[in-house]
Amino acid sequence: MSGNGWVGEAPCAGDTRFTSEETAAEAPTEPLVLSLLAACQGCPFRSQCIDLVMPSTSLFDGVCGGRLWHNGQVLATCEGAQPAELRERGRRPITHGTEAGARAHNRRGERACSLCLEAGRLAQQARRARKRAYGS
Repeated sequence: MSGNGWVGEAPCAGDTRFTSEETAAEAPTEPLVLSLLAACQGCPFRSQCIDLVMPSTSLFDGVCGGRLWHNGQVLATCEGAQPAELRERGRRPITHGTEAGARAHNRRGERACSLCLEAGRLAQQARRARKRAYGS
């Protein structure tokens, strides 16, 4: 499944215990942590989860991709999790102040920074001017 449509189908969908600092602060052998990791064990979306959250980059606290994270470090892993699933596909850096930068913010679901907003506005203005010039 492409995009983030899989999120609603994941076993953890809507369960806020997976993304809480309190959960990450618990010992990896606590019943709550073990039950959350067990939910991840059969999840087919573990690698997509890592790609979406990017736990080591974002210093994530909670359970993601079959692992218990605290400040972006793995504290515990569910059974059956593969080391290759830990790889985060790095995002390309945003070229701020460009129309491409505005699109990159949009693809990430972020609000564009002021430089990228302005570049996007100017590019749109230029496209409209070209369209008017060709239409006349």
